[in-house]
Amino acid sequence: MASLVKGLAGDLTGSADICKIVADFSKCLACEYLLPNETIAFSMSSVKAEFTFTNMALIVLKGENATTTRKLVERYDFKEHVIKDIIFECAGHVDRDCEIKFRIGDKSFSIDIAKSEQTSAQGLYKVLELLGRAQAENARLWDMSILGMKHASEALYLTENNGATLQMQSDEATAWLNEAYKRTHPHCYRTVIQKAFSDLCLVDASKH
Repeated sequence: MASLVKGLAGDLTGSADICKIVADFSKCLACEYLLPNETIAFSMSSVKAEFTFTNMALIVLKGENATTTRKLVERYDFKEHVIKDIIFECAGHVDRDCEIKFRIGDKSFSIDIAKSEQTSAQGLYKVLELLGRAQAENARLWDMSILGMKHASEALYLTENNGATLQMQSDEATAWLNEAYKRTHPHCYRTVIQKAFSDLCLVDASKH
């Protein structure tokens, strides 16, 4: 009943979309959707939505309004979806919130965060920026691997006529490319995120 009243009040005052940074991860709805070896790095939650960043993905839970208990769960794995176009918009004198905006894969997000938590939100913006840069570097290395393999394959085709040798070289190339893919498409970005918190002198709540 209390959550229903809170939701109605949020809808009426327009605060239902404004998130607060979650301190106690055990209260995150995303806990129910974590995969094996997945842990929460940080989370922002409002009456209507929750945005939880783990060591593997962004998990988004949304309801149609502030009073519904029916939630849509969306997952964006860092292995496949690069975070980019990260923008921070600070709160003005009359604003109640600041904003973190970004794209992950082909989806755009804008997270409103309470003005009282702007300093912490600025820190999370920086963490996302560093995470996105690490992902972009991995994508660049993968593109270079593909290009290098293409040139090597073309050179081999032009100089080698032995079918058995070509097959062996092809198998070796496939194995090498598979290893390159694993290196540049990691499931887990825990080290990157923890280093970002450490370098920025932020409190990494995932360690507590």
